[in-house]
Amino acid sequence: MADAHTIDRTPSGPAACFSLLALVLLGTRFVQGFIFWGGASRRLLYNFHEVHGVDVASKLDFDSTGFVANKLTHALPGTLWIQGPLEWTLQHPDLLIASVWIWTIAELIVGLGLIFGLGTRLFALVSIGLNIALMLIFGWMGSTCLDEWTMAVSGVAMSSAIFLAGGGAWSLDSFIGRSQWAKRSPWSGWVLSGPLPLHSVKTLGLVLAAFAVVFTVGSYQILFSAMMSPQHARVSYHAHNIALSDAAVATNGVVTFKAYVDAGPDTGAAYIIAARLIDASGGTVAEWDGATLAALPDTAIRNVYPYVWASHFKTETIGFGGQTGARATITLPPPQTAGAGTARAFVLEAINGATWQAEVANDSAR
Repeated sequence: MADAHTIDRTPSGPAACFSLLALVLLGTRFVQGFIFWGGASRRLLYNFHEVHGVDVASKLDFDSTGFVANKLTHALPGTLWIQGPLEWTLQHPDLLIASVWIWTIAELIVGLGLIFGLGTRLFALVSIGLNIALMLIFGWMGSTCLDEWTMAVSGVAMSSAIFLAGGGAWSLDSFIGRSQWAKRSPWSGWVLSGPLPLHSVKTLGLVLAAFAVVFTVGSYQILFSAMMSPQHARVSYHAHNIALSDAAVATNGVVTFKAYVDAGPDTGAAYIIAARLIDASGGTVAEWDGATLAALPDTAIRNVYPYVWASHFKTETIGFGGQTGARATITLPPPQTAGAGTARAFVLEAINGATWQAEVANDSAR
């Protein structure tokens, strides 16, 4: 009786079917590979600047405003489940630099592997993992077409299909697969390309299809709550929001507070043009206008991430502003005039009329 695991290599057998399937997906394999190669090459090959007489890639230079990790500070507010580890990584420069290089090299290798069909199935699996990571970090971003979410779910589906099909005749795997080493290795087909046992392909096809469906529908619901209702994003990418906390008024009138831009597009900033203390009835107890806020010294704004490339709060021509992901402790000087009443809340007002407030701890009352 024939071995159930024996692979039929006749022209009309599984080998021919896999070769045809890989040919159908040749464009898909190239596009997925080029996406990753493009991401790596933009950091490694372009945008150089001179540092101490040596050309250095701007996107990989920690001391450059273009350092690629700036995207991580923008993405932090909407990151799924790994926000803590990501924040911890951002606070350790050496680890952050190593992580950026590891990710860049992974993108480069996966991209080239898929483009040329070398280690096709192995790198297709890695591609699935990279796309899942992209979803967790950046999936919430995209103001018009859910750009990052679309890229991640498409990448998972494309990579799953590539894994099942392999590289086919138009791949370096096809040349390696003819070697005696590959023919003797039972696992070479799982790492490279070529026919696989049909019962395994059927099972894996169903598993990967189910995963792609759950990943797509689940992430869409978690991030945008739009499966059974009008879209209501978990974290808004359309409008900035500033979360205020630990607002306190010292006996000398100095006000300190923590601010975090935890929503909004990373292409802009939340611009603050006024701040005030209000009493229980909403009456103004003290206020700071745009000119006063714009005159704050650098020492008055202590950003959590002080790097030149990170999201910051900083003074502007009128008031101050913060990019998405900016987090800082800010100190305001005593107001020039103060009204009667006890401050119960601290309020920031944006240039577009939006306001945010937090309860106040009053030192004089303690």
